[in-house]
Amino acid sequence: MAFSFIRLYLNTCCIHGFRYLVKSMLLFLERLLWFILLIASIYFCIISCLSSVHRFHTKSTHIGLERNSYYWNTSMPSITICPMRRINETLFDKYCRVNKLRGREKTEFWDFLENLANSTYTNFQNIPEYDSIDGTLDSLGIRPKHYMELIYNLTYDGTYEPIEAIRIRCVDGQIHMRARQILTEFGLCYLCSSYLGEEYSSRFLIFGEYPEFNKYLNLHRFIDVKQATFFDSDMGFTLLGFECEAIDSYIHSAFEVMKVDNNFGYTHDGATYEPEVEEIVAESNFRTETSISQRNCRFYHESNLTHYPFYTKNICQQECRINLAYKICKCIPHFYPNQIANPKPVCNYKTLKSCFPRHASYFLKFYKKDGNRAESAECYCEQNCIDAILKLKRALPMRGAKQLLGSMGSSISMNTWPRNQFKRQVIFSFTDLLVSIGGTAGLYLGFSVLGLVEFVYFFTLRLLWHLFGYEI
Repeated sequence: MAFSFIRLYLNTCCIHGFRYLVKSMLLFLERLLWFILLIASIYFCIISCLSSVHRFHTKSTHIGLERNSYYWNTSMPSITICPMRRINETLFDKYCRVNKLRGREKTEFWDFLENLANSTYTNFQNIPEYDSIDGTLDSLGIRPKHYMELIYNLTYDGTYEPIEAIRIRCVDGQIHMRARQILTEFGLCYLCSSYLGEEYSSRFLIFGEYPEFNKYLNLHRFIDVKQATFFDSDMGFTLLGFECEAIDSYIHSAFEVMKVDNNFGYTHDGATYEPEVEEIVAESNFRTETSISQRNCRFYHESNLTHYPFYTKNICQQECRINLAYKICKCIPHFYPNQIANPKPVCNYKTLKSCFPRHASYFLKFYKKDGNRAESAECYCEQNCIDAILKLKRALPMRGAKQLLGSMGSSISMNTWPRNQFKRQVIFSFTDLLVSIGGTAGLYLGFSVLGLVEFVYFFTLRLLWHLFGYEI
């Protein structure tokens, strides 16, 4: 009964060649010939279809080069400034008054906190180790996990300063831009001209809370990122309002965060930076028609990280450092967000001084050489789907800017605009995959969508009626 039903399907199906396997008047050699041809056709059909599937998963996108620069809106880079004086004296004095710290104990505690707030992989060894520090920390109930919270509470956020002349702000003439305090691998810094959301702020990364409403910023109409076209002349903006002795500046893409080992050094007057920009954009359907594995890049909201709710390549590398630090020193530095289900232990200042300086280059470069043996850390981070490539043309000191503006800062100035732009595009979509598989099946077997429907119908509904004894 089963053989007769299969014979009936082979004799009536629309797939080419199957009927010759059961045709009664053919010789055995003829049936054998058709069987070999069918096996060969099915084999090459499967190979060709698998090749199309592989192309869809691995080679469905590419980066094209565009040159129609007259029609672009180019985003200016971001600037991140880290002041070299972090702790606010007024807040510190109030804290010491409440907790009855005075004299030498207060002075040493100030020096300890100021150096801790300014510490990173390149200078952990500079954290002072006074005899009074351990007793002070114990009496105040300060554990390593509280380091960053204490520094934040004793660091005044200059973007909320009521007096505009000394407020940390980002301006270009009458145009105001959003400036915010952020948590970096160099402690608390300030960012201007960025597409990153409010998740990238000091308050959110330390406490998991969005920043408070800034009424001083909202007094004016402001923009997040300044854009310009090929026909604009000199464009720029300045992040200013710093009253400390020195600042450290970082220039990076508006779609990225700073890299702690890519700074321009301390300056006592500020500087003007002139970068060149080439943007990497994506066509409108790029995100919806592709998966992460297909495009080998991630958008901002596609985070696969543990400590950060958003994704950029540099943030991914920061998480690699977190994991590497935990692997080697069994704890992580205080300036990383740790609001997760299973928080990692935070290093005390003695571990920061003893363990991290010995491995500083390994933490920053993920590579070290021990004699003739080279070792690289495991860190795979996809590119940003939308990004910008920067090249610095020149950096000029802003001499006398503090006397002229009443505070210190740095600026970005651009007078040349890119002629090239890179665009991520889909060149083999899911529709193309269906057409390719359908064309391949039609070429080798004469198979179609209706042939698939016929197969399903024959071995479901018609088989059911056949089992009940009906002849159709």
